[in-house]
Amino acid sequence: MITKKKLNRTILLLLVRSKLVKIADLDVFITRSMADGRNSIWIEFAILFVRTAVLEKIAALDELKNTIEMLNKIGERSGSNYQKPVSRLMDELRSGSNRSNESNNSPSDSNAGQSTSGSLSEATKRAAENIAMTARNDPQQTRQQVTFLLESWIRVYTETPGNEKAYAQYLQLLQQHGVGKSEDQTERFFRVSTELVVEAVLKTGSVDMNGKQKMLHFSVVDAYAKLVTLLIRYMNGGGAQEQVAAQRIALLNKVLGITVRTLMANYERSKGRTHWDQRPWFRLLLNLVFDLNAPSPALDPISLGILSVFGSAFHVVQPSVIPGFASAWLELISHRMFLPNLLLAKGQKGWAIAHQLLIDLFLFMEPYLRKAELSDAIKALYKGTLRVLLLLIHDFPSFLADYHLSFCNVIPENCVHLRNIILSAIPRGMTFPDPFTPNLKIDLLPEIQQNPRILSNVAGPLASIRGDLDNYLNNRQPSNFVQELLPKLYKDGKNEIDTPRVHSLVLYVGMQAISRLQNSQIAHTPEIEVLQKLMEFDEKGRYISLNAIANNLRYPSSHTHYFSCVMLFLFSEAKDDGVKEQVTRVLLERLIVNRPHPWGLLITFIELIKNTRYQFWQHPFIRCATEIEKLFESVARSCMAPQSQRSVSTGDD
Repeated sequence: MITKKKLNRTILLLLVRSKLVKIADLDVFITRSMADGRNSIWIEFAILFVRTAVLEKIAALDELKNTIEMLNKIGERSGSNYQKPVSRLMDELRSGSNRSNESNNSPSDSNAGQSTSGSLSEATKRAAENIAMTARNDPQQTRQQVTFLLESWIRVYTETPGNEKAYAQYLQLLQQHGVGKSEDQTERFFRVSTELVVEAVLKTGSVDMNGKQKMLHFSVVDAYAKLVTLLIRYMNGGGAQEQVAAQRIALLNKVLGITVRTLMANYERSKGRTHWDQRPWFRLLLNLVFDLNAPSPALDPISLGILSVFGSAFHVVQPSVIPGFASAWLELISHRMFLPNLLLAKGQKGWAIAHQLLIDLFLFMEPYLRKAELSDAIKALYKGTLRVLLLLIHDFPSFLADYHLSFCNVIPENCVHLRNIILSAIPRGMTFPDPFTPNLKIDLLPEIQQNPRILSNVAGPLASIRGDLDNYLNNRQPSNFVQELLPKLYKDGKNEIDTPRVHSLVLYVGMQAISRLQNSQIAHTPEIEVLQKLMEFDEKGRYISLNAIANNLRYPSSHTHYFSCVMLFLFSEAKDDGVKEQVTRVLLERLIVNRPHPWGLLITFIELIKNTRYQFWQHPFIRCATEIEKLFESVARSCMAPQSQRSVSTGDD
């Protein structure tokens, strides 16, 4: 998969971060590639890679121990040219490790993208430098030679469409020019071909006399995409079937790697000079997605590998890296030949990739959505995102349900409708009663005895406090844990609450409580003490904490039942009316937006306003203004059975 230093370091780091490349395998591979100090290219690559991976917290020191040991061994040799670079690297790693320990950083899959936002923004610059460095080694007449090969192919493609014999003869011509045989020649052909076909398409869209941009003609890109598809489909270097499959995946990986690096470099060069047109790149990648994922006897056995390579490429060119490619990117990842196939892969092996791509999308949109300052482009992207989520909740609801935690971690609190869609996802085949059923007894439902499946990393954000948290939940030690909890829920070195950490804490504590509870009593347990402590945050902190609880009011399950009880318990036990008002706000704002509304949310709100134990209609914040009172009555009427509406509308009569 990785053959030379010219494979862009930034891209490889992105693949590691997204878990599309195993760091342990990469550690062994880099160590072996250094050839005990004989391969200078790989030694230089290893130094750069380790520095970036460790200092940007993409990988831990012990995950690259083989590479680091080999570098130390090389640096200690007398007369080695790498004594100073290796020594400097080790000093940086030691100082970086000390800083990390002092700040007590905790890894989290939910904020990995945020922690390396600087690296993402610099990715196109590094890709441009990589392409420029590689191009300097191109022989003279390279572009002319590649132009000749492309023109020859276009003639074959247009004059003899579907002629397998003519295609085979052309592929032999490519081999004669070293494509597929020489590593350098293969890389050069695909890189220059990509540049040439994009340039050719853009020339067809020059501005006319009236200043209007003409439509582009994509015939050249279409022909080139067909050539790439044929090369991969007919790739056969000999060996067993598994070896041929690996060769085809490796070639696709090479082609897409070159394509995305060239795309990133092209985007970087356009900054501050001209308007960058995403259409040729979209057309090229769209053709490849469609052709390589279409039913084919040659490619069907490696369909998951093909989807994984595309997922990796799309992760590399995510909107945070190339904002100008965002709309095309969203259409590519949601294409019917990609996303559904990924989610339908056997054993749900494609779910992690689909999850990462949606996280990439939400991370890009998060700052715009949080400020609610949406340009026309962001509005269009938001509408597209809603369509994708509605597709998923209809066709793949379990996917959204199982990853609800990590999705909610990257969706701002003010995006109530977006979050409601995810939380309304119900695993296929599940049946349960209408929440508006009169006298519905939740405790008697068999579903509340079942734990929902959680695929998000719940414990990750809690790494710095998990030891003390577990001790306290098990034996209430250390005794001061709850008193000292709130400061530990702020971002390191900032006066800002770490929302993903609070989300994980709430769910983790609930899961521990459910595993231990022998009855429905939640009072006087260590878990409820932790959750009640969160109500001592300021107004912003309480809002985040109550939202974290409400995020688990979903379909019937042990989690929904427990957190519904917790929400009602916090309301009834709160001595401060401000807490009761915030509980009401969190529930209400999720009900006054457009459907869907999570089942557990409706159940909880109906219980709150119906059960006289909570005296909901007696609280002053319900009657503080006529408009507010009418809003509550309107929501109550829509949430309750017809025979109950009269009692609700009269409230405390």
